[in-house]
Amino acid sequence: MTITAILPISRLNFLDRVIDSLLRQTHKPNYLLVVYDGREEQLIEARNKIVGLDFESVRFVESNNLAPAFSIPDRRRHIVNIHNQMAEIIEDTDWIFSIEDDGILPIDALAKLAKFAESTPNVGMITGVELGRWGVPYVGAWTVDDIFNTKEVTSLENRSLTTPHTVDPIDACGLYCALIRADLYKEHVFFTNNGLGPDVNLGLQLRQRGYDNYIDWSISVEHLTTDSDGREVSILPSIISRPVRLKLLSGSTWQASH
Repeated sequence: MTITAILPISRLNFLDRVIDSLLRQTHKPNYLLVVYDGREEQLIEARNKIVGLDFESVRFVESNNLAPAFSIPDRRRHIVNIHNQMAEIIEDTDWIFSIEDDGILPIDALAKLAKFAESTPNVGMITGVELGRWGVPYVGAWTVDDIFNTKEVTSLENRSLTTPHTVDPIDACGLYCALIRADLYKEHVFFTNNGLGPDVNLGLQLRQRGYDNYIDWSISVEHLTTDSDGREVSILPSIISRPVRLKLLSGSTWQASH
């Protein structure tokens, strides 16, 4: 199987460690596609950190986004634009490995995901575990009672009230450590206009097309962030997740309700 890692970056402070965790993988991606989505003055520095890395090929692409994203809706729109842009230009590959610029992978992360994907029929996506977005302590995996009528989405860990240590089926998950079938990735149109994040929309649509998604609870992705004083903080996935419920407002519009 050939794997293309897609790494969108909008900041440089964690980038060296994120790339190092990719290079140290026991099953390294064949190709690396880096999408720069940050400030113009940092563009050259970002490119210099990427060129010449030890992959079969490395591509550096500038994002089509025209302005920095600060609010959550803007960040979601940026993510949508980036992944739709990548789906159009991606090289021939079997799998997409999607990561983010603040996640530090354990060295066996991709090997575990690839082994499971190769041995399990009908996989659409399999992911590792990270805490929720923006440091919120919930695990980024969701299940729904009815994937064709998703009136409520809850985090998997809260539903089971236990901390799993196995590979479990899910309906949706994040794009921070996800191995996705390339043909499905390229066909998917990322969007946010129904109020769900683009990662949740992807997972639900894969399930609605008849494919299965999974989460490997043994792959804990370290999350790097900064506190209110600007100090770096390292966070591992919480063993106590926070419920994520989505309620239908009207039509196809959703909002999060905790």
